[in-house]
Amino acid sequence: MTKVTMVDTSVLCEILQVPGKSDPARGNDVLAEADRRWRGGERFVIPITAVIETGNHIAQSSGDRYTVAGRLVRLLQVAISEQSHWRVLQTRLGADFLMALCAGDSTGQSLEALAAAKVGAGDIAILVERDQFRATTAVGDVGVWTFDEGLSAQAASQP
Repeated sequence: MTKVTMVDTSVLCEILQVPGKSDPARGNDVLAEADRRWRGGERFVIPITAVIETGNHIAQSSGDRYTVAGRLVRLLQVAISEQSHWRVLQTRLGADFLMALCAGDSTGQSLEALAAAKVGAGDIAILVERDQFRATTAVGDVGVWTFDEGLSAQAASQP
């Protein structure tokens, strides 16, 4: 069975080289890691939450926002075309999504408790998207690729 991995904002920022949100020395390593994983059969899904957060980081950066935004657009166009190992997650953002977000999704903690522990709503939204994906597909092995410690801890503790 194919392993599917949700790609977090922190990874997208490295791949796209978002000024202030990436380490220029790390970007090539992240691309090489993505290629190695893809060749191993892993497929990547970009949650809508990560697209929005990454776009906000680009808009708030002090670098060449136009060029970086162009890289994001090209990545999304490739993912939408389904001609690569990248896919954009089809998410329904409605009352069910918000209820899961407020409940902390499958973390066992409320959004309030998670926020107090410095886990952001965007991180929890990515977990909601992951769990919705699991519930609507036959894919059982769905991970989260992130450099964010709070999200990594929550994602790892989930079934």
